[in-house]
Amino acid sequence: MTHETNLILPSLLASDWSKVAAEVKRAEDAGAQWLHLDVMDGTFVDNISFGPQMVQTVRKCTGMYLDVHLMIHRADHYLERFIKAGANNITIHVEANYDSSVAETLKRIRAAGLHAGIALHPSTPFEAALPFVNDIDLLLVMTVVPGFGGQPFMEKETMPKLAAARDYRDQHGLKFHLEVDGGIYTNTAPIAKQHGANLFVCGTSSFGPPDMGQSMRELAAAVA
Repeated sequence: MTHETNLILPSLLASDWSKVAAEVKRAEDAGAQWLHLDVMDGTFVDNISFGPQMVQTVRKCTGMYLDVHLMIHRADHYLERFIKAGANNITIHVEANYDSSVAETLKRIRAAGLHAGIALHPSTPFEAALPFVNDIDLLLVMTVVPGFGGQPFMEKETMPKLAAARDYRDQHGLKFHLEVDGGIYTNTAPIAKQHGANLFVCGTSSFGPPDMGQSMRELAAAVA
């Protein structure tokens, strides 16, 4: 899949965890090709979600591409657990602490045969990702402060950065995807697309409505 392909990624964070297998199937039946999994450690972000065991559980339920976003410190320390759990892409934050380094962690992800991503907090400039752009498959621009779902889309703070990433990528002949996560609905997804995004993580807007198939179709139409 190229960075010119638009995809809607349901975020497991917004699903009903009391019936995870059914929720994963609901996303798959609704047309999802990728599923986004937010891992939070309660330290890097002010919330705790789930860890490798949840990723492993989801992997048992589906053949979908699992896009695992590590909002944690020391992602290098925990990396092997997420690789073994069945992640397809692992995205790490430039702002987090590492026992080794961001660059070394990206190398390990790719050496394991997975895709690798870098994530940027809304307040982090695109320039922070520049040392790593040749070693990533995906750049995630957080469009809310990471940690909690349901926040409003931070257009002014994040869209110039997204456009800068797109322009740099295209000028240098790179191929990484541009992903946005936070406050993505049918009215905000087109704004992100205009600034370069092709992967749209949707939590409340995908899992929230009773008819997930309809919500996914509406979101896809918004960025078509």
